[in-house]
Amino acid sequence: MRVQRMRRKKAMKRTAVVVALLLVALVAGGATWAYSLLRSAQQTMNENSQMDSDLAGALTEREPKEPFTVLLLGQDNRPGEKVARADTIIVARIDPDNDKVWTLSIPRDTRVEIEGYGIEKINAATFHGGPALMVDTVEEYLGIPINHYMDIDFDGFIQVVDSLGGVWIDVDTEIDDKKASSHGTYTAHHIDEGYQLLDGNHALTFCRSRDFPDGDFTRMRHQQMFFKGLADQAAKFDNVLKLPGIVEDVAQYMSTDMSMSEIIEVALALKDMGGENVETATIKGEWKSPYIWPDEENKEFLVAAMMQGLSFDTTATVEVDIKPENVTIAVRNGAGIEGCATAAADILKKAGYAVGEVGNANQFVYDETLVVYEADRAAAVQVAAELPKAKVVESRGMYDFSTDILVVVGKDYTGWETGED
Repeated sequence: MRVQRMRRKKAMKRTAVVVALLLVALVAGGATWAYSLLRSAQQTMNENSQMDSDLAGALTEREPKEPFTVLLLGQDNRPGEKVARADTIIVARIDPDNDKVWTLSIPRDTRVEIEGYGIEKINAATFHGGPALMVDTVEEYLGIPINHYMDIDFDGFIQVVDSLGGVWIDVDTEIDDKKASSHGTYTAHHIDEGYQLLDGNHALTFCRSRDFPDGDFTRMRHQQMFFKGLADQAAKFDNVLKLPGIVEDVAQYMSTDMSMSEIIEVALALKDMGGENVETATIKGEWKSPYIWPDEENKEFLVAAMMQGLSFDTTATVEVDIKPENVTIAVRNGAGIEGCATAAADILKKAGYAVGEVGNANQFVYDETLVVYEADRAAAVQVAAELPKAKVVESRGMYDFSTDILVVVGKDYTGWETGED
């Protein structure tokens, strides 16, 4: 189900650290002064951006005074390509009223369904269809609306860090990675282990390096460490006087659909936020070449925690709230037992689910009752709880159905009761 969308002008450019602009603006302390500082930057960002009506239609209108989401991308520019693959993919949820930010990293090699292109790595969405297709893909993958889109290029990243006077990071392992060093100069390819002040070039190496046994997962953890350090640095009072220069420097490297009033609103609301108010997490997965197969249960937990404003700590109590009436289901008899599909449909209807098609499977060869899903595993788990012994499986293109969920009743059916009087 799609949320009502509003068309408006949107803009584009590169990576998760664009939130630094918000974090450095937050120390301004007054809307009038903040506006005067940022007005020219907004003009620059608009001039840099390209108009994309598809992106305008892909983004979901945010509710006034409510938490909202931002898709933050960094691009992997390759020679000869006009449109890059996304190198860094982060969804941030910002809650201005409670001074909290959640950042959820998505591995760039995550296996997903990209509309019109089939099964691909998630970072290919920008290559195939630009930011609009990436927004659509992330919305489908996570099952949440995306309200804003931001990016900033590597030069802008470096400018932010250097304008802040560097960022203090407790580097957990020695890094020596020429591929991650900016612009191929290799001048900042080495970083020692330990607590230290990283300048822009070294910070970029820290955030870009994948030269680890688990590749992207350590890199994403480093990006999250950097993000918290950046929040602490930006919240320092002595950075107030640096704000005009930072905004001027960064504006030429970034663009965003957010209006200046929206940026100021967030900046002022988050003025007291530091690293302790930034929740970070990465969706887990298993590498099976050429994809990372995501841990669906982990994904569901993290998304639910973020959207409910809870900690990513696994001890938190998270409720995955799926309304049965919003879940469409087809039920098929895969056992050849008369009435079993109808019995399952009756149970699901009584539970409030939107049951449509009820009929026979192509073959009566199913030993187990299956609850099949394409994307929404959480809904499938919830549906399976209504049916005895039902097994949740991902379709992976092996089952043909147009509903959210397909239930195939197997030979383990033993005359389930609907509970009706």
